[in-house]
Amino acid sequence: MTKSANIEFKVADLIKQRKSSRAFSTKLVEQEKINSLFEAARWSASSMNEQPWQYLFATREQTELWSKFFSVLNEGNKTWVQHVPLLIFSVTRKVFKRFNSPNAYTLYDLGAANSLLSLQAVDLGLQVRQMAGYDHQKAREIFNVPDEFELGVMMAVGYPAPIEEMPEEIQAKELTARERLLQEHFVKNGIF
Repeated sequence: MTKSANIEFKVADLIKQRKSSRAFSTKLVEQEKINSLFEAARWSASSMNEQPWQYLFATREQTELWSKFFSVLNEGNKTWVQHVPLLIFSVTRKVFKRFNSPNAYTLYDLGAANSLLSLQAVDLGLQVRQMAGYDHQKAREIFNVPDEFELGVMMAVGYPAPIEEMPEEIQAKELTARERLLQEHFVKNGIF
């Protein structure tokens, strides 16, 4: 399959600037900006307007709480997350509130909310890296997540740091081209 690092057609600057960075500054994220991230998620579309997502977060200055978030991460993520100023954990309710029936689109809704949160971060001068690399069972236990919620991703959020300040292993990953499949691989003008 053909991938390219070039943007083939016009997209918004926020989309161009968004990246899944591992190079974060230790500078704390201001509470006003944290609120803005969650406000963006709040305005995301969702099935039946249920807004099934829930977010838990910890700032680096909340040492004990932040350590709990950090403790559930896989070792590979811990190597670069150790100085990230804001960690967010996303979950989503599996059942519609008003019908008490399964919501087949709950993960879709959570993904949409996380995308808006990520784009809002870029608008605020921040970056977000979403991570599936964590111990799901441990997270459910540590965060006391009820069974009616599906686990989403962990997110590292912060101001970008100069790549040259990062360990060599992280620098190499950060300098790798940001490639995506060409549209011809996932867009069909017609049936499957």
